[in-house]
Amino acid sequence: MIEVLKRPQRQPIVAAIDFDGTLSLVRMGWQTVMHRVMKDALAPLHPQLDRIDAEIHSYIARSTGQPSIVQMAWVDEHVHLYGGPHHGAQYYLDQFSHAMSDRIDERLVSMTNRTQADVHMIRGARAFLEHLATRGVHMALVSGTEYHHLVRESTALGIIEFFDAGIFGPGGHAPGFTKAEALASLVERYALLPGQLVSIGDGPVEISAGRSLDAYCIAVASDEASGELDSHKRVHLVHAGADAVIANFLPLDSLTALLFDRDSDAPSSI
Repeated sequence: MIEVLKRPQRQPIVAAIDFDGTLSLVRMGWQTVMHRVMKDALAPLHPQLDRIDAEIHSYIARSTGQPSIVQMAWVDEHVHLYGGPHHGAQYYLDQFSHAMSDRIDERLVSMTNRTQADVHMIRGARAFLEHLATRGVHMALVSGTEYHHLVRESTALGIIEFFDAGIFGPGGHAPGFTKAEALASLVERYALLPGQLVSIGDGPVEISAGRSLDAYCIAVASDEASGELDSHKRVHLVHAGADAVIANFLPLDSLTALLFDRDSDAPSSI
């Protein structure tokens, strides 16, 4: 089912699509790993230990979609705020990356064919990308995950060829990367009118960035373990300005009607 809060003005020409939690499950569980890294850093210093888990959980929820280095800067700032030394965001990013590496490598090695790769994707994601391609929509991968990881993981999933409009992520080549600037560059490059960019993601960052550029914003509020709707994630995404909410891409016909059928009078849930 699709929850439609607002219908699109125009058919999309360009789709800016997030990666982790939107298309890919290769990094499933990253929130738990990040929470642990943050808590290990903050617990020895935090003045109210009974509140630390809620504080970290709230920050991760509202910062989903930000570059990981920005999230790690939050840790560094709060360690200093609570009386500890500045180690720098990269110090904590290295800890997070190291903690994630084994599970990511194991999942990538398992992808010896498309069927096994699809196990590590949001349900229906590949078919959705294929459908956008047949409609002539240019696609860009826009993620807070480091660029070299995006290339490696989208290659392993067998979807890198869809992103003819580019892959955008932080890294040494783009130290000041933001999703807002990446989306703005797409609007400028393709001379897009309001509604001709669709921003698709599971984080408030890409939804609010899309909203600021008059994009049509589709929120993927997926419980990554079950594939069903995550009601808590939905609240954050609707608050950020989502125009439509899905749990996964299985309602492909309804998504097609929403994005491409201007004569459709579909109800608020289709």
